[in-house]
Amino acid sequence: MTRNVSTRAMLLLIGGLLIAAFSLSIPMVFAQDGNLLQDPGFEGTYVGRGRADLNTAAPWLLFNAESPRNYDWQNRADKVYAFPHRTQPEVHGGVLSQNINGGYVTFTVALYQTVNVPANTSLNANIWARIKTCNIGTGADNCGSAVESGAFVKVGVDPTGGTNPFAPSVVWSNNIAPHDRWEQVGVTITTAGPTATFFTFFTQASPSQLNNVWFDDAYLGTGSQGGSAAPGQPGVATAVPTQRPAPTAFVAFRQPLRPDGSQHHIIITGDTLTGISTAYGVTIERILELNNLRSARFIFPGQDLLIVPAGEAPVTGTVTAAPTRRATLPPLPTLSAADMTWLAGGSGAGPTPVGMGG
Repeated sequence: MTRNVSTRAMLLLIGGLLIAAFSLSIPMVFAQDGNLLQDPGFEGTYVGRGRADLNTAAPWLLFNAESPRNYDWQNRADKVYAFPHRTQPEVHGGVLSQNINGGYVTFTVALYQTVNVPANTSLNANIWARIKTCNIGTGADNCGSAVESGAFVKVGVDPTGGTNPFAPSVVWSNNIAPHDRWEQVGVTITTAGPTATFFTFFTQASPSQLNNVWFDDAYLGTGSQGGSAAPGQPGVATAVPTQRPAPTAFVAFRQPLRPDGSQHHIIITGDTLTGISTAYGVTIERILELNNLRSARFIFPGQDLLIVPAGEAPVTGTVTAAPTRRATLPPLPTLSAADMTWLAGGSGAGPTPVGMGG
């Protein structure tokens, strides 16, 4: 009898140890502050993601899209840079924020974490974000972030734990465009268990000289946390300031002369007549006259605008110059022959048209 009791006790002890070990290997509990994410404030160690100039906070993996590539400058994963950012006003909370940038190109990125979650639980996902996309004008050393870039941020959760931000299972928030300000964006989901993936996503439609996004103070849990508003900043996800930064016109990509000596410009997504006028040194009124247009708003992607007729002296002006101290910035990219063919044919699927007015 004594031997049977001892054997039973030993089996119960072993079973208890196994259950404890299993519980440790798959934690299903929230952090002390209710946040399931690791390093939600991007304050910890940063690690390289394949390059020394592409660094994200260690728990945050990086999705960096390389397609579609309908233009030389579109989704240039090789021209994207990421670093910890340390100075105000681009830090929302703590001492660091995550910066991702890529000048003169567009990029599509997502930072993500997969975490263990209890099934059938309602979770709130949110993050603070800030955008700056603009071109520096002649004689200036800065610019106000421009809505014409079509840049936006959203946050989402894949309740199945997948790591593809384009998967249909991801539940996304609305898009926000927090130009030159911090804004919080969030979404609520119901978990499937045992894992879920938190995504924060950024993209833009048109390239610009300064093209930055900052992320800070992420949250995934049953509460509604994610950091308080910075002084003078909106405190809720849908807040819009009473005054938006003044838009900055995007300088168009200057295209080569035609064989007959004429200068044309095939419109691409993001072009405005203001930007085209600046690029070629020709007034908007002259462009309207040459193309029999009644309004600067009657332009569209793929449209062939005559800038300088054959026989007239070609315009020799250059694209808006940057200040001397920015001379190390890369030159504006030129359109390839393949892009010119694509644009002239009006086929293919380019970015969503934005900023097509004057």
